[in-house]
Amino acid sequence: PTGFYRPPDNAGQEDQDPIEQTLEWDYYFRDVCDVDNPLLLKPTRPKSDARLPLKPHGPGLDDWLLALADHPSKYAVMERKARHADSAREPRPTFPSKDMGGGGGGGHRRLLPEKEWVERYKGYLYVTGLVPRLDVSTREVADFDDPLHPQGVAEDVANMFEEFGVTSLDVSPAGPTSAFVGFGTKLEAKGAMMGISADGGEGGSKLAMEHPVELHKYEEDGGDDTRDDEKDFASAPGSILRIVGVPAAVSPAELLRYAFPPGSRLEAMFGPLPPERCFRKSPTTVLLDLGSSDLVARAMKSSNVLQNLQACGAREAQVLRAKRERVFDRWAGVNNRFAKSKLGTRLLVTGDVPPQPMYLSHHDTLHVEGLGRGTTLEDLAAFFQEFSADSRDVYGSGHVVRCSRGRPTGSAYVGFELPGEIERVMEKYADGRAKINGAEVVLRPVRDKLLRRGVRDTARPSRSVDELNSDLTDWERHADPKDIAELAELGIDKEILGEVMQTLRHHNRTFAASDQAISGERLYQERQQGTHYRSIVRKYLKTLKGCVGTREEPGLMYEAMFAPDQEVDMGLFDMEEDRIKKLRKKGI
Repeated sequence: PTGFYRPPDNAGQEDQDPIEQTLEWDYYFRDVCDVDNPLLLKPTRPKSDARLPLKPHGPGLDDWLLALADHPSKYAVMERKARHADSAREPRPTFPSKDMGGGGGGGHRRLLPEKEWVERYKGYLYVTGLVPRLDVSTREVADFDDPLHPQGVAEDVANMFEEFGVTSLDVSPAGPTSAFVGFGTKLEAKGAMMGISADGGEGGSKLAMEHPVELHKYEEDGGDDTRDDEKDFASAPGSILRIVGVPAAVSPAELLRYAFPPGSRLEAMFGPLPPERCFRKSPTTVLLDLGSSDLVARAMKSSNVLQNLQACGAREAQVLRAKRERVFDRWAGVNNRFAKSKLGTRLLVTGDVPPQPMYLSHHDTLHVEGLGRGTTLEDLAAFFQEFSADSRDVYGSGHVVRCSRGRPTGSAYVGFELPGEIERVMEKYADGRAKINGAEVVLRPVRDKLLRRGVRDTARPSRSVDELNSDLTDWERHADPKDIAELAELGIDKEILGEVMQTLRHHNRTFAASDQAISGERLYQERQQGTHYRSIVRKYLKTLKGCVGTREEPGLMYEAMFAPDQEVDMGLFDMEEDRIKKLRKKGI
């Protein structure tokens, strides 16, 4: 008997049937064979004739039999998907280049929590856009290596989530403006995200932040630490206005719109200033060239300019989902077909990887970081159109990362369908920086994770209209001209064969899309691309030649119509010749 053998309870009884000691008997066969089983005597509704997919079940035979017994219809559908290497691709996470955003020194990369902290919780959130602590003397971001700085960030975030039972021990600072928050369950994390992201009502939102924007005169450091590009920009120090405490997400164009609103008296006084008149010294400090020391003095005295810039500093912190990364663990299943994964210790935030459907449907994907708040998918499509051979799909080839309140985070993903397009982008912007809608953005291609099995295919084949027409109609290139001539002598014209071959090609996906598909998607993996149709053309002609008979060689099929001692009547060939002549007269 098959199955796992179980020793009988009473070893002294020699007449025990071994079949009754198997799991199959206990859990399946015994039930269906037991006529006294009340469950079997209970009237049931007749099963339908619908073909329904079989529900997922375990790997054993018992699991499969149980799933069949519980199936609601007479017919069950099972399928095995042939996954090629492209469908198994996974993107590597693209972490922010700087926690503070923007160019210049002083930026901090996102610090990931320790392993012990990650394993302590089940649900996670990520908070960014906090107000950084500034050094009293330099008015730059304070040193994050000072233990008091991360502790202050943890306490600020804990106060934001105080009503959800979060303490500073549940917060892992990721930088001067961001932190991870841990929760006991994923449901608690979801509730906290929805609760803190809701409108604050009369008390205001807890996510509201006030960045302390200040105006200062620019003073040269005179040291070797000053960057060369800063020296070139501030060649006339008296005409430079120093703005400190600026949110990192504010672009130069947005900063100028706030400081000198278009059409206002301030714009008429200071003149319309292009974004090139701004220089980002650090993530929170911007140098503004007003053109003269007199205009700098007026800006320092103007309360309207300061109020406008302080309104620019009124921002909201953003909350995003975070989860543990899944990493490869081992191979499992029959013949080690399936890759098993496990939870890693690294936390991924919404936007660290592109959406999986978009990533798999494009040959390459580009990560764009540092976008302005008003940048849309239409703007991205227009910017990258020059690098694409076809008209860009605005909504299918772009994705803007958004926070829990649906507001853009400044990051986006752009997909490219054809190979070489993303290389043209990086060739033009070799330093990985570009300007989109006045904001300086960072461009980084998304890389694939290591493919454990298989090799990624090249781009899907692209054929011209002439090549497509040839594939649809030119069946003769797959056949031997001698076979076509021989069949013509037997009365089977080439036009008739052409109709047969076109019918095969047009009405059967086996010889069309399934034959031209890339590896992993073809019906027969052992065949080369496009060879299935070629083989059926040759096999059809060979079979047809074997079935055709003449007076000289009627063939075994024709002779089998008569008894062994009976004379073979050739009159059928005369009748066939007359029939063909009549058809020819009718033009058929």
